[in-house]
Amino acid sequence: MVDVENPGTKQVETLLQNVEDGSYVIPYFQRGFEWQPSMVAELFESILQNYYTGLLLFWDLDTKRGEEEKWDPIWGATLENTPEKAVLDGQQRLSSLYYAIHNPEEKFPSRKSYYVFYLDLISVLNEEYEESVSYRYFQNYRDWDQLRKNRESWIDHGKVPLCILSATDSKYPNKKYIDSQEFEVWIDQFIKERRSDLPADIKPWDVRDVFVSILDYTFVDYPLSNDRDIHDICNIFAKVNASGMKLSTFDLMNAFLYPSGVKLRKELWEKMDNETLKSIDSNMNEYLLKTISLVKQNYCSSKYLYNLIPGEEVTRKDSTGSRYEEVLVESGEEFEQLWNTSCSYMEQAREIIMNTGDAEFGAIKTGFIPNSTIVPVLAAILWEYDGDTDDPEFKQTLSQWYWSAVLSQDYSGSSDTVMAKDFRDWKEWIDGGNPIERIMKIDEEFIDELDLRSVDKGSARYNAIICLLALHNAKDFYKGRTVGTGDFSEQKINDHHIFPKKVTGLAPEKSQTFASAKDSIVNRTLILDGTNNNIKTKRPSKYLQMMIAKHGDEEAVRELLRSHFISDQAYESLKQDDFDTFVLEREKAIKTHIVENVGIRDRT
Repeated sequence: MVDVENPGTKQVETLLQNVEDGSYVIPYFQRGFEWQPSMVAELFESILQNYYTGLLLFWDLDTKRGEEEKWDPIWGATLENTPEKAVLDGQQRLSSLYYAIHNPEEKFPSRKSYYVFYLDLISVLNEEYEESVSYRYFQNYRDWDQLRKNRESWIDHGKVPLCILSATDSKYPNKKYIDSQEFEVWIDQFIKERRSDLPADIKPWDVRDVFVSILDYTFVDYPLSNDRDIHDICNIFAKVNASGMKLSTFDLMNAFLYPSGVKLRKELWEKMDNETLKSIDSNMNEYLLKTISLVKQNYCSSKYLYNLIPGEEVTRKDSTGSRYEEVLVESGEEFEQLWNTSCSYMEQAREIIMNTGDAEFGAIKTGFIPNSTIVPVLAAILWEYDGDTDDPEFKQTLSQWYWSAVLSQDYSGSSDTVMAKDFRDWKEWIDGGNPIERIMKIDEEFIDELDLRSVDKGSARYNAIICLLALHNAKDFYKGRTVGTGDFSEQKINDHHIFPKKVTGLAPEKSQTFASAKDSIVNRTLILDGTNNNIKTKRPSKYLQMMIAKHGDEEAVRELLRSHFISDQAYESLKQDDFDTFVLEREKAIKTHIVENVGIRDRT
């Protein structure tokens, strides 16, 4: 048994040999390689200064576990042999070292390009380490032979690719390139041509020693013995990583579920083929867990998600307030069933939010969803209701709740409490028809007091009104085409200005609020990109004439613009290029539509 209290040390060169031959692997309950290129560069700058860069935590694997479990390689490496150690802490550093030094034919994670890291020899030899490691990206992979051909240019800019550390002598493959005669000649030439930029007493071995110092740098490593069980290992992993690069709740759940046979990230999330649902928010994987949590226990903050670990005992209260113990999820198989059900209802929720049919909410692009946090709540509501969604009472209540939620903007901040409260209210409504508090908070007076001229792009209210335009069958100014999901899937229609942002020739007395309100929702609508390009800097009075010529008469244009919440009074302001009056009239029209069409309560 290896004693964890007696750590050892390993040099970079040894660590990378073990990565290269597949001895080191990443458990499935780990996250992936997530560092940014700048973080890789900073690691090497710390190594060059011999700074402490943290310990490496390994789990020794016996042959049986090494062969039976599923593992990932270090980023860019391959799994060719039975692994010997699983990396519990240090993946980001090992992956960074391997990628920069071994230059694998692998695009940098979450990037579309291949990255090459460079060491600025001029800076390092002058003991100036800040920004001494840089990187370049290439659309096509550059192997060592291609990079080596440019060694003359290394002298000009003083930067050498770090993958020189893994390169071998072309004449003697068992010999390192940094020990080759070719590199020795290069060093002499480098010193000769850059003498004025280098310390006065520089020697050839000083240059070589810079590279050797990287390979010789030692990490402290802790090995955990192979007789520890998977539960113990996952708990150690979670605790250790909590003090490093912060793990998300999903990352931790991934680790805690693994002992129950649930491969949350690899099998359930990454193999889920609903790319549209995934693209709504980077936290959508956690939102799926929140949906399960709402249905199972009425709450969804992170601390409650851990109650979904199979076999975990949870203290609950009954209707009398008495406490009792309950296991919410009995097994890994039950968790997977809950996950699949959550995925199904999340997709139903997404369809309702992103389509324009009856009782749908018009977010015809993911970027127009007012609040992504409302998706798991809607999914949980549909799951709990499990009835006829075409029931008139349910449809009306759902519409009232949804628009009240997005217009209140209560889902825009830290929303776990709001999500849980709304879901519990919905459960009471489903059980007995009790009113939902959020619906009661939003009435005509609330809408009337909204300052829409201050509602800028990206806010929940902005997106809500864009969605209402889609539901109102807004037609393009020139083409007369009704917006729809097909149009938006090709990115041809977007939210654009009515008075162009760079409009010229507005009378000062009619545009006093232009600077403050030009980007607000009262001056935005849905039109084709091509139409927006045709409008460019034109005053509305000019492009209205073009619209009249296109559609035949002025009444046809008026009717078309009504689909954009542009009333006849607002139309007259457009004809006069009167921005100040236009935004007032359009604000009125938008508010009137909200009150009359989305089920907002009247003041009584």
